Amino acid sequence: MKQLDPSTIKAAVFDFDGTLAETNIDFGLMRSEVLVVAERWGLRDRLDDRRYILEIVDQALEALPDEPARKRFRQDAEEAMQRVELIATSAAAPFPGVPEALQSLLDGGMRVGIITRNCRVGVASVMDRHPMPHEVLLTRDDVELVKPEPEHLHAALRVLGVPADQALMVGDHPTDIETGRAAGSLSAGVLTAKTTREQFEDAGADFVAESVSTLVDALFAAAPGE
Repeated sequence: MKQLDPSTIKAAVFDFDGTLAETNIDFGLMRSEVLVVAERWGLRDRLDDRRYILEIVDQALEALPDEPARKRFRQDAEEAMQRVELIATSAAAPFPGVPEALQSLLDGGMRVGIITRNCRVGVASVMDRHPMPHEVLLTRDDVELVKPEPEHLHAALRVLGVPADQALMVGDHPTDIETGRAAGSLSAGVLTAKTTREQFEDAGADFVAESVSTLVDALFAAAPGE
């Protein structure tokens, strides 16, 4: 793993669920609800339910014959996912110190973004109650390709005006590390969910921290002149 060098980092882009906020979304239930929709459409036997939920939806879309059918299925699946997501996000809150950590990055001149596979209304339900400073937020509703596709991160960095090699992607899951590596940025894992330090290291994380707050503390501690 690399030594932390804040002088090379001009932007930090964060995952949301499990990284900035503890939402406790029941992804098992969400998967089941999406598969119920697929069953209703006669697609259940054509899907690999071991894939991530959004990828299951994409697989179903590929099996449909035309754009009107794909549009209707996407709406049905999105409604099913949102029902589960909003149950959790209605009571979710940021991890301790997260709003302050994000503000300290902005105050220190770093650009700050958020990219997430969550829906915008779910993220907004948390942000409205617990504001978290940022300059760009791109949910699954805002982009065509979601992480781990690197375009999700690239889209945020275009808004921030920072090249990928001067950015840090931060998340709680190996796919966040995959996103950063594919985009050409540095990557950091935070131990706020189920991913272990060893799993982050195996995924190729440049840094691993206990939380967003401790990562930001480490950035400032390593800054020149500090």
